[in-house]
Amino acid sequence: MTQLSIARNLFLGREPLKGPRLVNRMDQKAMNETVSRLLKQVGITKDIPPTTPISALSGGERQAVAIARAMNFESELIILDEPTNNLGVEETRSVLRFVRNARDSGHSCIFIAHNIHHVFQVVDRIVVLRRGEKVADDVDPKQTTIEEVEHIITGMRYDE
Repeated sequence: MTQLSIARNLFLGREPLKGPRLVNRMDQKAMNETVSRLLKQVGITKDIPPTTPISALSGGERQAVAIARAMNFESELIILDEPTNNLGVEETRSVLRFVRNARDSGHSCIFIAHNIHHVFQVVDRIVVLRRGEKVADDVDPKQTTIEEVEHIITGMRYDE
């Protein structure tokens, strides 16, 4: 998959088609326009051609393409595993904005992250796992503090 272009990777099996029904050629122009628009939405400010192979992108840019795919197909459930890793400040803001917008528009999001500051910015509920075991469920970020959640994560009592 790393040899696919950004556009092919983003659409992967759901490419828009054009032409006579029997020919069904991919609409490369529509794909490229969609990629350019979505990359800007996720905070990629430099002009990366949609024909660029995924292998030529940085880790953050690859992450942005994955986020753009979720945005484009408006998935009902969006699972984001460390979506802000390897991203710059503006890309991170865009990802967090995307998660908030997805949540506010009724999409379910699972946001897996180690950066607790990012977690508090976008979630309605926190579930904490420690060594594969669920140690807290239904923690409301509006009713607790980062410090209290850090103590749950580490297993230390709050007054230690």
